[in-house]
Amino acid sequence: MKLAEQHGFLMAGPLGYRVDGFYGATMGGSPDAAARRRLELSEKDVLEVVRLMRAHYNVDPARIYLIGHSMGAIGTWHLAAKYPEIWAAVGPFSGTGSAESVGRMKGIPQIVVHGDADPTVNVSGSRAMVAEMKRLGTEVDYIEVAGGNHTTSLCEPAKGVRVPGRAPEKARAN
Repeated sequence: MKLAEQHGFLMAGPLGYRVDGFYGATMGGSPDAAARRRLELSEKDVLEVVRLMRAHYNVDPARIYLIGHSMGAIGTWHLAAKYPEIWAAVGPFSGTGSAESVGRMKGIPQIVVHGDADPTVNVSGSRAMVAEMKRLGTEVDYIEVAGGNHTTSLCEPAKGVRVPGRAPEKARAN
């Protein structure tokens, strides 16, 4: 929160209705009615937080970013593909997604981070997503943290990483 205040940006961290809501992403298979309801409410929770932030604060619609870790990264890719018009850029950390969805979000710059020793979400999911992004010409920065596990990938790449889709501070007009 200190960085948000220091650099003048807003930050919100919606839970996504429930801790098992996957922010609307199905993760394959055909969910039962109760699971579909959790997925729907989880997705709506994120979108409602964005709506409320836009309604109550002076939000530049061209600078709305979506990031997530683990299940949040899975939801990040799901929401980016489903609502590509909302996001200026996305940043999934330690997630996976459906390479078939990349075409729907190919115009969204991305920074993808994953540890190559992640025992929770296999790095192959991020690699497949990034490979498809590169094939389609998506602006993507991929950081694979050597020896990184599921959580160290959050900390290791932080120094010196640029925000995709955003001009450097000195070049951007206020």
